[in-house]
Amino acid sequence: MKKIITQNLILILLILGCMVTPDEISASAFEAGVPFLMIYPGAKATAMGGAFSAIADDATASYYNPAALANFENIEFTLIHTPWLRGLAPDMYYEFTGFVYPLKVGTIGGHVIFSYYGEVEAYESPDQSLGSWSPYDLAITFSYGYKLRDNLNLGADVKFIHSFLAPEDILRKATGIEGGGSGTTFGIGAGLLYYSPVKGLRISAVLDNLGPGISYTSTGEKDPLPLVLRLGAGYTPLHTEHHRLTFAVDIDKVLVGIMDDYKEEGLNYVLREAWKHIGVDYTFFDMISLRLGYFMDKEGDREGFTFGGGISFKGFKIDISDDHNIYSFDQGANIRYGISYVLTHKKK
Repeated sequence: MKKIITQNLILILLILGCMVTPDEISASAFEAGVPFLMIYPGAKATAMGGAFSAIADDATASYYNPAALANFENIEFTLIHTPWLRGLAPDMYYEFTGFVYPLKVGTIGGHVIFSYYGEVEAYESPDQSLGSWSPYDLAITFSYGYKLRDNLNLGADVKFIHSFLAPEDILRKATGIEGGGSGTTFGIGAGLLYYSPVKGLRISAVLDNLGPGISYTSTGEKDPLPLVLRLGAGYTPLHTEHHRLTFAVDIDKVLVGIMDDYKEEGLNYVLREAWKHIGVDYTFFDMISLRLGYFMDKEGDREGFTFGGGISFKGFKIDISDDHNIYSFDQGANIRYGISYVLTHKKK
């Protein structure tokens, strides 16, 4: 039974990208279920350190800020493939598919996330295997963005979540609990995007993953969803025919257990535990982009530079990013590959 408990704990830590010992797990991010919802998709966004809620100008917008959907004038699709942390497990991967579709009133968007953690085998004793299986997580999200005023967008999303940790029979053998091993639930979110009087400056706020939690056993005990508050700002001081320069910052705070953290550790801990993102994007002739970012998660022991770039040509966009520097262990490159297509569209 020790083997299966260890495997499940490692899976949770890998999903978050945090390698810490069990004694160090006190941050609110670790108290939530389905933490795969906090893996950042998008090669452009991750190259910018995840600072994207006030930018959100590609088909990952439904993840970062549904309010940004209202800015789109064309249909856009994206596919993103990530061989996830292959230095730790050679067969993990993370897939993201997103779309944007402008309507006469507002814009709809959505995405599908599939996170696969490779084959796991559990042992009751060194010589007796309980079996092997492949855990995975799946989320399907639908979003809508609407331009309330010239300087203010609003958006909302609803997501359906299914998580498979272990087969029912293996869970029963390992724990004695009848039923379970997987769970299904839903969540909702909302966002806003405000264009300030300062030219090129926009401010974002997103509250996401509000829902009833998820249960993996027949006991009905639920793990909360990773309810997150995301605040951001983006500033474009240079935007000409040939050059565009954009800076962005985000602060993400997982709100699960925040009151207990405040009572036990104080305000400084609550602020320190929040994830900080800084990013910059330079684009030449709307064709070639270079990006750099910095991500900081003190409690999760993740901190470092991210980088990447992109090429656009005749409606196609190819982007790539690498964020392996944020991890405290040696696992090689952690690359996201993205390909998108923009289709000129007239609102109906």
